[in-house]
Amino acid sequence: MSIQKQLKDDFPADFLWGASTSAFQVEGAANEDGKGVTVADLRSQKSKYIDTSVAADHYHHVEEDVALMAELGLKSYRFSISWARIYPHGNDEEPNQKGIDFYNKLINLLVKNKIEPIVTLFHFDCPEDLVKQYGGWANRKAIDDYYRYAKTVFEQFGDRVKYWLTINEQSLIANVPAMNGINDTDMHRLREKGENSNYNMFLAQAKVYSLCHKMFPNSKIGPAVSYMTNFPYDHTSANALKSKSMEDMISFIDMDVALRGELPSYYLRYLKDSNITLDVHEGDAEILQNGRANFLGLNWYSTSVFKLSNEESPKMLDGVISNVEKVRDDRLMNSEWDFSYDPVGLRFALQKVNDRYPNIPIIITECGWPEREELEDGKVHDSKRVKYLNGHIYELREAIKDGVNVISFNPWSFLDLLSVNDGMDKRYGLVFVNRDNNSERDMKRYPKDSFYFYQKVIATKAKNVTKLEIDE
Repeated sequence: MSIQKQLKDDFPADFLWGASTSAFQVEGAANEDGKGVTVADLRSQKSKYIDTSVAADHYHHVEEDVALMAELGLKSYRFSISWARIYPHGNDEEPNQKGIDFYNKLINLLVKNKIEPIVTLFHFDCPEDLVKQYGGWANRKAIDDYYRYAKTVFEQFGDRVKYWLTINEQSLIANVPAMNGINDTDMHRLREKGENSNYNMFLAQAKVYSLCHKMFPNSKIGPAVSYMTNFPYDHTSANALKSKSMEDMISFIDMDVALRGELPSYYLRYLKDSNITLDVHEGDAEILQNGRANFLGLNWYSTSVFKLSNEESPKMLDGVISNVEKVRDDRLMNSEWDFSYDPVGLRFALQKVNDRYPNIPIIITECGWPEREELEDGKVHDSKRVKYLNGHIYELREAIKDGVNVISFNPWSFLDLLSVNDGMDKRYGLVFVNRDNNSERDMKRYPKDSFYFYQKVIATKAKNVTKLEIDE
């Protein structure tokens, strides 16, 4: 018996080179073909920027967009299904056939072009009627409605979809309850509603994990986790502990529950210290234990540096990300939106996950670089995004050599899309969409320099990727 573990020395032959989007950010057609109103629709309408009514108009450009994916050479495409396009009110008696038809069309086009669909069931777009009916995810009724929606989606598309993601960035939306349509003037009640929505989402996912395993034993299902990788500002234990606790509460909590089937002790202490009560029912522990993920989706963008501060975070609830200040590291390339270019951080982050959950299959479900961009003679020269992709793909290969079981890379995003707080100003796409926050223009698609760089990555299995110095 050999004790030598066989390590990979490169990306595997069946590696899924992909790209990613989400429904409310690209589809548009928010009020067409029977789709219901979502929390994401309403939030976008309150913005000074574009809303979801048109967005990138993927709904009406689906053939063209999939043709571009095929030209790029994608092996996978991570996208989301809008709950309200399937059940306009969240829990209608019958599903909306036109919504089913659209996703059948998209999935069939992907399969025809040998692109693996990686499907997210819920990405920030809770049906607004569920909020009006009973408070949305803060109420346990949402568990059964989500389960029924997921079952319908599995029945309709499960014969062609092998990879499923349950909820995108759950802990983030639990800590910003307004993203789920949850509000309250009393801060403690708001925190309690947010944590009950968190708990209900854990239960709903566990039930859906079990359902998927039963209906499609050969499929894989897991969460799409917002993976923060934090470093302390200095070498003090207090800053180091705060950075770790933020990682635990934003990132590892979602992974721990999905893979270990129970609420972790650090979370239980947070609830106790915060005097927060969950609506726990008999049998919940068994639901969590019996329903577990069999892979992880990780949304990873950059490392962050934090130090303790007296300032409260304006976005996150007190108790999770509070009394901290994000510190800019000027040794790194930084975007306008405070994303740093730190690709070695991705390798470090993946090692941490692999240490905690050895050999768990990992899909990078988001990883991208934002910039303001305009066309120049029909082209977009996004050199910083090319550098970002090169550096992160290089370190991804190093992580695979380390023994991390990464099976797919899906950078955010395939095409320019509606960013929640910045509209079309904040562009991530490999493909430029010719519109801005004030005009739809002609919505024409233009591959950027990063498109052609990534096309060569896929064609050569990343042989064109080279190691760059951090300040190069």
